[in-house]
Amino acid sequence: MTIFWPLSRQQVLDLNGRPRLDVRASFFQSGSNTPLAVYADPSRTQPHPAEIAPDAAGRFPRVYLPEGLYREQVYSLSAGLLWSDDGLGEPIPPTEPTDPDGPDDPTARARTGDVKWRLDNSVQPGWVRMNQGTIGNGQSGASERGHEDTRNLYLYLWLNFPDSMAPVVGGRGASAGDDFAAGKVISILTMQGLLPGGLDDMGTGPANRLQTSTVLNLTAGSTSATAFSGNRLAVGMSVIAPGISAGTTIADINGNAITLSQPAAAGSTGAVLARFSFFGDVQTPGQIGGDALSTLSTRNLPTALPDGKVTVDYPAHQYVAPDKVQPIAFGDAGASTTIPDLLRGVKNADTTPPGPREFTVSHANPSGGQSVSNLPPIRLGTFYLKL
Repeated sequence: MTIFWPLSRQQVLDLNGRPRLDVRASFFQSGSNTPLAVYADPSRTQPHPAEIAPDAAGRFPRVYLPEGLYREQVYSLSAGLLWSDDGLGEPIPPTEPTDPDGPDDPTARARTGDVKWRLDNSVQPGWVRMNQGTIGNGQSGASERGHEDTRNLYLYLWLNFPDSMAPVVGGRGASAGDDFAAGKVISILTMQGLLPGGLDDMGTGPANRLQTSTVLNLTAGSTSATAFSGNRLAVGMSVIAPGISAGTTIADINGNAITLSQPAAAGSTGAVLARFSFFGDVQTPGQIGGDALSTLSTRNLPTALPDGKVTVDYPAHQYVAPDKVQPIAFGDAGASTTIPDLLRGVKNADTTPPGPREFTVSHANPSGGQSVSNLPPIRLGTFYLKL
């Protein structure tokens, strides 16, 4: 639980009703002189200095304190101590003796940006669904939730993810706080139809389960490159390496010879360490990759295939042939005419074997080319993001 200091955004006035500009506020643990850490945000991630000064109008900034009792001290640089009050705030309620968990542990609570999964698709207090909807302040008209309580999550998305993943409608301004105050909405990262996965490096060296790392030899201005090894490389993989433009993929591959979708940059000739994957970058949080369906091509078939040919050896055989009478000439006055062939019967004859002949066999599959599923068994529910 977080306590909001009542004098936040308030002025301390002198006897003439004018705001004091030289006041300072300090906070201590109740009943002691031990300084108490206070914060500028309700999630208590941005600490204030030990002495808090007002702005040019004499107003103190927003101050958030941890749960429990505290002592506050306000003094003037010119007039000295103005007050020192103890026992402020609310005491932490005692833990029930039957509570097996003991005292409340703030680290055990869900924090802004935490993700949970439920079987249903309900609206959960303190959470928003990861459905690519928008959040913003109460006047923003956000589709998933428009309320002041979305501020922490708004700042979390704005500061941790680029506009390509968590776009701000109308474009990002100077700061996350300014955009929130201006009523701009920001999109929640989607988990629609997606499974959670681990970054390939996750703060240490890459595991190379979702990517392949190898040396790539480049030639400046050319799309031709040579990998140290072509193992675990495929057409369509993203290529991340020095001298390679963002969005470059493998357009073609033959052994370890690679054709890039974009030429290497000027001055990039030589060997570089490259990473290949079917994600944009498996070492950047929030990336999406993979698909539920895929279609095989001839490149996906084994390298050794049947030759697809048959050999036919023709034996000699008999057939019936006409037995002809030779044509004769006849005529009158020296003229002659050839009479067409006359048949006098038939006779048997043998063929000469032509020898073996080879024929290519075609395996037509007119209903082929269908997609196949890549999905494991899954039970569906809803992912939520903590405000």
